[in-house]
Parts: sequence; structure tokens; C-alpha cells
Amino acid sequence: MNRFERQIPVFGQKGQKEILNSSVAVIGCGGLGCNVITQLALAGVGHLIIVDFDTISESDLNRQFVHSGKCGKKTKSMKEWVSKISSESEIIVFDERICRDNTANIIAKADIVVDCTDNNDSRLILNDIILQNNIPMVYGAAEEMFGQITVVIPGKTPCLGCFLGNDTNSSPSVGACVSVIGSLQAMEALKLITGKGNILKGRLLTVNMEKNIFEIVDIKRRKNCAHCQTYFY
Repeated sequence: MNRFERQIPVFGQKGQKEILNSSVAVIGCGGLGCNVITQLALAGVGHLIIVDFDTISESDLNRQFVHSGKCGKKTKSMKEWVSKISSESEIIVFDERICRDNTANIIAKADIVVDCTDNNDSRLILNDIILQNNIPMVYGAAEEMFGQITVVIPGKTPCLGCFLGNDTNSSPSVGACVSVIGSLQAMEALKLITGKGNILKGRLLTVNMEKNIFEIVDIKRRKNCAHCQTYFY
């Protein structure tokens, strides 16, 4: 039986081949990253670029299932996990914190970037680099029982700088909420790769799991946005 027999009717043979030939950079191996990387590897993404500088701690384990029972670097743990669940996926690891000096090199060979960072400082650095290198990005964030997702297409959609607010760190996180947002991010990445389905470009999906409300709102490019204004003509 073909491992991808159940999803080929969704994406088609051509789409599955595109998934196998694709290269996706996932920035962050925390709660979102664990889910995004797992789903992309299981779908057969051929090249996964995994980036994180952090080490595993006990407080991670309510939502970072990949790292359960392990210690040390998250990238090492994630590489071992992907090797077990997907023989198709080539794994490239960068055990470092993203910054303006290294990120362009890290994502240079990626077709798509998935933002699984946990603070707006890192998100905006990543935002600027994908704009400069014309690489689409799937953004996601989760906090408490809430989350949001959008897709940034350089020069065609608002960027993260157009709508992100003040930075927050160490937000409370519920594993089930993080898993939903991560899975939605993975789905957007697969849609970008295959061209199948409607992509959240120029639209923000907000998820309120406390009240079971899913809403999509249009987001507009902010006039004179310091991040993306030079990419629109």
C-alpha cells in the first residue's frame, strides 16, 4: 500500500510529487513547530529545514510532545523524531537563534517559511528577511485558548509589520490549542505547495477555543509600513 494513498486523492499525483520535491523551513521547534514539522513530514515534504536554539525543559512538555522523555537541544530531538516518522524527508538543522545576520542564509533554499517563533521580535526579523528574499511565509501564534494564522506573500499581501502589536513573551499555552494552530499552519503550507484550496493571504484566521469561534477577517496593508512599503509599487 502506498503510504500516501489516502491523501493523493486530495492533492493528486502531481500535487504529491510537488510535496515530495518541496523545501520548507520551520523556524521554531516548540509547541507550534512540533505540530507543523510532524504534519509536514508525515505528508511527505522532501526537505525540512529546522531552526531552533533552545534546549528542552520540563515546562515545555505540556505541548511539545516530540521532546517527551528527552533532554538537550530541541533540534536534535526533532531530527531524531522526523527520521523515525518519514524516510522521505531530508532534514537540515540549524541550532541557532535567528537574527538579521544569519536568517537569509538559513532560508535561502526554502520554497516556504513557516513561522513558529514565540515573540514578535523574532517574527518581525523573519518577516523582513522573507520580504527581502521573496519567500512566502505562513504565520501562526497561540496563547491561552486563542490563536491566529495568516499567509504573507511578499509584494502581494500585508506583512506582519502591518498588524502585529506589542511584543509578548512566555505566554500561557494549552497544548490542545497549540496543536490546532500548528495543524492549520501545516495545512496552509501544503496548500501553498500544491496550489490546492484557498490560502489565507490578506486574511487573518482568528481562533477562540474558549467560545468555539473561528473567524476570518481581512487585513489591510498599513500605509507607510516600515517593513513592507518598499515591496509595493
